[in-house]
Amino acid sequence: MVGSETASDFERAKACLENMGKNVVHCGSLGAGQAAKICNNLLLAISMIGTAEAMNLGMRLGLDAGVLASIINTSSGRCWASDTANPVPDVISTAPSTNGYAGGFKARLMLKDLGLVSNAAKESKTPLLLGALSENIYRHISNDPAMVDKDFSVVYKWLKGTEN
Repeated sequence: MVGSETASDFERAKACLENMGKNVVHCGSLGAGQAAKICNNLLLAISMIGTAEAMNLGMRLGLDAGVLASIINTSSGRCWASDTANPVPDVISTAPSTNGYAGGFKARLMLKDLGLVSNAAKESKTPLLLGALSENIYRHISNDPAMVDKDFSVVYKWLKGTEN
């Protein structure tokens, strides 16, 4: 997600940026890449919280986590948070949750990005009901020394209310 003043500036930078990632997208003028990034991470935070809540509810209602995830991932609730980074340990073998929430995108970095989202929303006079709630949730998580440097999918553990 890149912003630049001219198409030629973008093309010159693209060759270098392709060494750092496979999808290099010109988003518009300077600052547009940052805007796209924070919008994407806003949706990512909201979808992870929603996935964690749905999985927690389903398991409390007696559903098997794997069965519920399979249903979600073949139905309208499917999203990256459910099919790739499921926040319930052992549902997706490669997800950070299965590795004690190690690796991935740290909760404190999600809070930082949600702060950028909040600032952008204020500047643009854009209401963000779920964004503000997500920022508050990640603020609570980031105040917990046991969770602050874990992958942001640790929101499941926080919602569940357990320490193990």
